[in-house]
Amino acid sequence: MKRESFPFMTMRQIVTGLDVSRQPHRHRTSSEAFSRVDHKELLPHVDEKAIAVELEEERRKFVRQNQALARSRQKLLATRARLFATKVKNERLMELRHKLQRQRWQDTEVAAPQTVRAPLPVPSIARHAGRRSLREIRVRRG
Repeated sequence: MKRESFPFMTMRQIVTGLDVSRQPHRHRTSSEAFSRVDHKELLPHVDEKAIAVELEEERRKFVRQNQALARSRQKLLATRARLFATKVKNERLMELRHKLQRQRWQDTEVAAPQTVRAPLPVPSIARHAGRRSLREIRVRRG
């Protein structure tokens, strides 16, 4: 069976991540080793005026957003006030209607007289004197 260990390396030659993090400088990659450009030249030039303009635009944007929020909150309060007024009005109307219905039922239970139906009047013969009776009507056939 073959050994899996490296016979040509010792423990002193193995560098752990902890040892790497303790070193003061960063290891260079192969592309960095052959690079001729100085990185200090590549640093962007900081344009303070452009940054100030962008910061001012951002402030103005937030001011506009705050104004829009204030307007929407005012509209929401006005809408809630209208809805509350409608709700109170409807509650009072319902109370009045219930009160009137209670009065109507109490009045009909106590003071309503019992109505008696009068018999239907019998038609007199004199009233139908100008008309022919059904016996006198003849039906024509054919």
